[in-house]
Amino acid sequence: MSGWQTAGMVALPVLAGWSVVRILARVGTCNGDYAAAAFWSALAIGLGLGGGPGWLLAAGCVTAVAALLAHLLVLAVRAANRPQATVDPAAFRARLLEVCTADGSPSALMTGVGPDGTITVWGLEEAGVPRDRHHPSGACPTCLLEEFVTELAVNGEQTVRQYRAQLRRRANQLFVLHRGVISGDWEAELSPVRGPKAPYRHAACPVHRY
Repeated sequence: MSGWQTAGMVALPVLAGWSVVRILARVGTCNGDYAAAAFWSALAIGLGLGGGPGWLLAAGCVTAVAALLAHLLVLAVRAANRPQATVDPAAFRARLLEVCTADGSPSALMTGVGPDGTITVWGLEEAGVPRDRHHPSGACPTCLLEEFVTELAVNGEQTVRQYRAQLRRRANQLFVLHRGVISGDWEAELSPVRGPKAPYRHAACPVHRY
């Protein structure tokens, strides 16, 4: 094998690794970095499997795994940096109810209280409720969410009782609400949290002081 061939093979994992570094440096904002990392890694793996040196196959696998881990890290950073907005509790609750009971409103949503005490709502973005981390000023976020679910869903009280039972077991839950096609009534159910499962402990709230 000539020196030029060896240098070319060495360059493949180097280029793949550089692309991974660019993914992290740009926080995944450039799709070209993902494409480059995948291309150079795949090329190294292909040459390694096709009779090339074993180290080239190993290096290609390492850079491919590194690219995947970089993507997961980017997703985690984006989630952690999601905007946090301080909201008036009564106004926020009224806004959610208004959106969900208006004509043409979305037919499903998911919401929950994170371990930092903020409320996130998924599914109402088109109705003007962003997927931010909403911090209710001076109020227990869990109480606010329970009141919203109780008032909106026909089985709200029952679901809230189940919710509190899960919280007492230190198992945080999400509320999944959907509106019936025929009846038009909202119904609620629980879904386990994937990730940090410990519920938010609101020290000033006698109900949710876990």
